[in-house]
Amino acid sequence: MMDGLCLQMTIHPFCEKFGLATVAIKVQDLLNYTTIDPMVQRKLSTGQRRKIANYLQERELDRVFFGPVTLSLRDVSHLSRSGEGLYLRPGSKLSILDGQHRILALGYVNEQLQKEARQIEKKLAALKIKQRKDPGNIEVAEELGQLEGLLNQIEKRRLELMESELAVQIYIGLTEDEEKQLFGDINSKVQLVSKEIGHSFDSVDPINLVIQQVVEHNMFLKGAGVEKRSNLTAYNKNFTSFSWMYSVATILFSGKMQASYELARKVRKDPSSYTEILHQFYTTILPLMPEQPGSPQFTSSSRVVQESLAMFAHRYLFVNDQYNRDWTSCLQILEGFDWSHENERLVERFGKLDNGKLNLVHEKSLRKHVKLIQLFEEMLAERKSEEASA
Repeated sequence: MMDGLCLQMTIHPFCEKFGLATVAIKVQDLLNYTTIDPMVQRKLSTGQRRKIANYLQERELDRVFFGPVTLSLRDVSHLSRSGEGLYLRPGSKLSILDGQHRILALGYVNEQLQKEARQIEKKLAALKIKQRKDPGNIEVAEELGQLEGLLNQIEKRRLELMESELAVQIYIGLTEDEEKQLFGDINSKVQLVSKEIGHSFDSVDPINLVIQQVVEHNMFLKGAGVEKRSNLTAYNKNFTSFSWMYSVATILFSGKMQASYELARKVRKDPSSYTEILHQFYTTILPLMPEQPGSPQFTSSSRVVQESLAMFAHRYLFVNDQYNRDWTSCLQILEGFDWSHENERLVERFGKLDNGKLNLVHEKSLRKHVKLIQLFEEMLAERKSEEASA
């Protein structure tokens, strides 16, 4: 058996002087045998790589079903033939023309799963020491068994990911200028699918399944309006959208802005409980908001406000890692709340824009969220003080 990457493919003539082949290549081999030529490729977008990595981590798929990746091999002499087929010689690389973010995201997820596995291994080592000192401790034994099962699950998923095969098109004999032209041709016709449509039709991500159930059955949310086709704008009177709800649900369930592999696993394990939690959230806040909560004249239409309410509520959702049945009571602070842009406490914290509205423009930083949560905590303390004195 020869060293290098075995390519079970047939090279077909293309435009008379080039070669073109289609072959399935394992993810692990793509990570080992591909390279990015900055003279041909666009600058790497870490945001795009992160989105794809999140997609992979959220779904727990046994296999990856991405569109074909396009690669280039400039020099055909890097290939050798044996009885088993063509081999890419050791040290040779295939240049990525289309699919760099997909390939790098796969590498990133592999690294993250390895990192997660190492962290669990450290915990396991500490627990084994504790078990040797106290072999009769049932809690330690149970936790040890759970962590070992989790470690096996993560490693199994990582290996399945690396063994997945992607469809690959390989162009052979192109020059650098011809690679640039092909890259431009491939990417000039790209049409992005609306994020809202993606969320509303995605039946794989467990968080999306929860959202779809709530949108379908929550009467308060139906009355307030959920945008399903495009992004919300100042002229759209809908209260929320699928992408906003995804963000709110993630924050409410985990207290974090980004959905994680761990959260997806928890939701998939008990979807009905998380569906009920999201139902309770909207059923509690919407009756305490204006009749048209999505109208721009009210701060209830602000994504910052909706996400901050979810972040605030998360603090009371679990107490000592146990579900708190009375968690929605914290949201009663909204009773009698001034939702106008003249709310003095909000004006003091955020100031106003030139159009006379509060500066609640959504930002990647959580600075505004933190200010709102501090206000909500103050209001909760005031409410408790009033109840105590009464």
